[in-house]
Amino acid sequence: PSQMETRERILHAAEELFAEHGFQSVSLRQITGEAGVNLAAVNYHFGSKEALISEVFIRVLGPINEARLRLLDRLEAECEAERRVPAVREILEAAFRPVVLDMPKSSEASRRFCRIVGTCMTDKAKHSPEMIQSVFREVSSRFVVAIQRALPHLDAREVFWRMHLAIGVLLHALTQEDRLKLISDGSEVVDDPEETMAQLLSFAVAGMEAPPVPRKTGKKTQSFAVLAAGVLLGLGAVGCAATPPPNAAGQAELGEVPEKWQESQEGRVSDSTLSDRRSASLPMADRDWVSKFGDERLDGLVSDALVHNKDLKVAAARIEASTANAKIAGADLSPQAQGLFRGSRQKRNFIGFPFGPDAGGGDSVFSNLNNEFGLSLDLSWEIDLWGRIRAGQSAALSELQATEADRAAAELSIAGQVTRAWFGLLEAREQVVLAEKTLEIFQKTEQAVRDRFNAGIGEAGQNLASQLRLAMVDIETARANLESRREAVKLAARQIEVLLGRYPAGSLESGHALPKMPSAPPAGMPGDLLDRRPDLHASERRLAAADRRLVEAKRALLPAISLSGSAGTSSEQIEDLLNSDFSIWSLAGNAAQPILNGGRLREGVVLRRAQVKQAAAEFEKTALTAFAEVENALTTGESLAARESALRKAADLAGEAYRSSSEEFAAGTGDLLTMLTAQDRWFLQQSRLIAIRRERLDNRVALHLALGGGFSVAKPTLAAAAP
Repeated sequence: PSQMETRERILHAAEELFAEHGFQSVSLRQITGEAGVNLAAVNYHFGSKEALISEVFIRVLGPINEARLRLLDRLEAECEAERRVPAVREILEAAFRPVVLDMPKSSEASRRFCRIVGTCMTDKAKHSPEMIQSVFREVSSRFVVAIQRALPHLDAREVFWRMHLAIGVLLHALTQEDRLKLISDGSEVVDDPEETMAQLLSFAVAGMEAPPVPRKTGKKTQSFAVLAAGVLLGLGAVGCAATPPPNAAGQAELGEVPEKWQESQEGRVSDSTLSDRRSASLPMADRDWVSKFGDERLDGLVSDALVHNKDLKVAAARIEASTANAKIAGADLSPQAQGLFRGSRQKRNFIGFPFGPDAGGGDSVFSNLNNEFGLSLDLSWEIDLWGRIRAGQSAALSELQATEADRAAAELSIAGQVTRAWFGLLEAREQVVLAEKTLEIFQKTEQAVRDRFNAGIGEAGQNLASQLRLAMVDIETARANLESRREAVKLAARQIEVLLGRYPAGSLESGHALPKMPSAPPAGMPGDLLDRRPDLHASERRLAAADRRLVEAKRALLPAISLSGSAGTSSEQIEDLLNSDFSIWSLAGNAAQPILNGGRLREGVVLRRAQVKQAAAEFEKTALTAFAEVENALTTGESLAARESALRKAADLAGEAYRSSSEEFAAGTGDLLTMLTAQDRWFLQQSRLIAIRRERLDNRVALHLALGGGFSVAKPTLAAAAP
């Protein structure tokens, strides 16, 4: 097995054993025996039992914490757009929902969560603070700060206690469901997640909003205060982390957008309506539209392409880079600390001093050697009073969202390319079958003419030799057409293989028939595209990022305020560095106002303003192109349907003409030229009918792509990128 499979087996075995027996009771040998690996494999992948426990924590609780942070991000973005502070109930709902409502009780994830949490509550083992912090640091700090903002009258101590008790209530409700039945003597049971959620929120919100608990006088609270101060210092930057900017579509001048497609004049949507849309979160492209064609093989090919396509791997790498860039952009919001060790040795000369071996003044020189050693922790922090750093991080987050939208657009495009290429392959297969049938019938016709020629059967004036040559010409033409159709099959197969990330061998197997045309989808309204199409979302996010970059440039004109401090020891002897008697410290603050810089900062504002205009124009262009693509797809769809109907009638008439001319030729009452012409017309109409069916399917794909995928938009998500 691969290293990844071995690691997964170890984690699965550890999770099962920890949940059943507790963390302290399970040995590494039990885990290796259950996983079927040796002890060296555990040491190689994890290093220690403590690290393995940490990985199990992250495996079980990581996705839940990510869901909590996504809900909190969305809540804070909505509240920022509405210029209000999130309510306590909304914050707690974001914390409780992932485990109470979004995780079905019957699911494996729910069982794993409850078993591991139950083990944590009953196990006597002492887990390292580092391990606990690695799992809960970000989510706990974000929610603590959110509660502090919602309840500013509570001090940090009260918030810590109330969050601690609220989480305890949640865990008790999830892991001790039988207690309710016991207390109510069987009249109440926990079987409705919605009611559980409502009761939890009602109880927890009331506790959170209760009056502060009076402190006992004389009680020593120094250790708790120090802990609270340390937590708040470490989490202050996270609490002030930037959020993605609100929707920026209102900055674009789209004019009046009709409420209906196809030049409907019934009502208009103004730009102000567009600016009210909240699309700061990424609209995920719906891929269900592929299944509407009813082709399971196509569904599998699209899924395969979305995993292995090279363009999508490039897009995924860009998302990783943008995520790292967003974290880097917010790093300056946090205090910067570095440990410093320094050592120096200095020689100084003293001339004319009345001491030293040549004491007596005059020109005598006395030299002195001096050692200095220092050990310190240096801190610096730029206070983002004007919001310059937050504006830069907000822009980086918006650029990350644009990159995520680019990937969604790439997924949509790849799905469309695979679908079209598949239809091209199916059409080529049908054309091959038709070409083979054409060749077969032409060969039969040629044989009939040859038999007449050999028998000398013919009416006066008929040139059987010329007729035979015409029949032979049709055969060779049909053979050439068949080879062309077979070549098209190979080319279409290679196109799909490249999209799937495979070597283009041209060996992809397929069926022989195009699918039926699915029922017409609802096109919605033009304004819906601003929320549906990933490329529009990406363009809007880049416009929002450009706007925040402009804010960042303007704030750079204001004074930069920073704090710096240092604490440590300094001595001439290195062994004294750990002696507190030699301690030193310093604390400083400064404000720097840019005055002369050659106009660089002001021209930076001009540059950013021009980039906002450019991004707005790009968004307008993208929106108009999107509207045109939908209108064109709708118009072309109607035209192709009418053309298919006409071609179907033409094919039926050509078939009747071919059958009647064949009967007349066989009876000796018709001429060969009429029959050959009817044959050509019939096969031509059959080929055109296959082609028009493929064109209609291609146009339906174009309509789906123009509309941004399917017709049930998935819930939006945003990759967490807070530092």
